[in-house]
Amino acid sequence: LPGVKRADVRLETEEARVVYDDARQTPEKLAAAIDRLGFQASILSVTAAPRPALLVDGLNDLKAVRKIEGILRGLKGVRGVRVDPGTGEVFVEYDGQAVSPQQLLSALQAAGFNARSAPAP
Repeated sequence: LPGVKRADVRLETEEARVVYDDARQTPEKLAAAIDRLGFQASILSVTAAPRPALLVDGLNDLKAVRKIEGILRGLKGVRGVRVDPGTGEVFVEYDGQAVSPQQLLSALQAAGFNARSAPAP
């Protein structure tokens, strides 16, 4: 569907988590599309999608993605990292008291990645 970035379906619990572009989709439209496929859909909750902290150019392979994840996870205060190689977006969950956005950026640049801060929403 237009605007859907990712869908994680859990068959055992009959639930799905959908990450979408809220400028192109709504929860109601997504539920209606699922209903049209013959499944009963209801909206359990809606939460804001995380915004990327960094953008990295030239992510061509899984090795580069794993390297970025390892570098950032190695920084004190980083709790989680997810990299979207298709868009170059790097989502980082971190403790702002222990590590700064500039330190995240500097760590990737020091490793040779063409990284920059993601624009504010």
